[in-house]
Amino acid sequence: MRGTFIIELQGELDMLAYLELGPRVQALACPAAHDVVVDLRAVTFLDASGIRLLLAVREHVAPQGDELRLVRGIPRVWKVLRIVRVDHAFTVLDALPPILLGGAAALRDERTSA
Repeated sequence: MRGTFIIELQGELDMLAYLELGPRVQALACPAAHDVVVDLRAVTFLDASGIRLLLAVREHVAPQGDELRLVRGIPRVWKVLRIVRVDHAFTVLDALPPILLGGAAALRDERTSA
């Protein structure tokens, strides 16, 4: 049975987040037959390390036939993805579909901006 993991990120998605969250996100995305949704709505900053994390998760789930979808974040965060031309590498949602809110497993990152 297919499932979906929702990963809600908050604050800065930078080198520190990559080092702290990378292993956790990879472990969460590891089980077979699970799509992954990364919710970027509460992300306030995104740099190359954050992009690297998103691409690593995408590459991790793709060989299993799973999909990584992103919930579009604030304009300045999304602009970074557009500038480096990786926005097209993801399926993009404007919001979490209601069907996913009921039974999906979630990893919440409570990090805040410094």
